[in-house]
Amino acid sequence: MGDHTGSARNAADFVIHNVLDTVQYSDRGVVVTMVDPQGARLRLHITMVTGEMLCEHIAEALEQRYGQ
Repeated sequence: MGDHTGSARNAADFVIHNVLDTVQYSDRGVVVTMVDPQGARLRLHITMVTGEMLCEHIAEALEQRYGQ
């Protein structure tokens, strides 16, 4: 996989309907499977660093949208 740090390529929206309870482990960290309303699955491979960044970005966006 290439390094896409800071890139803003066109990306399709993936609306998360469910996050499966079955967390798996890989050589890169953990793998979380998300499901959209039509049942399509997306496996997200997360390292310690990317997981922390993802959580921070989501928390900040939710705070901006809904307040503290």
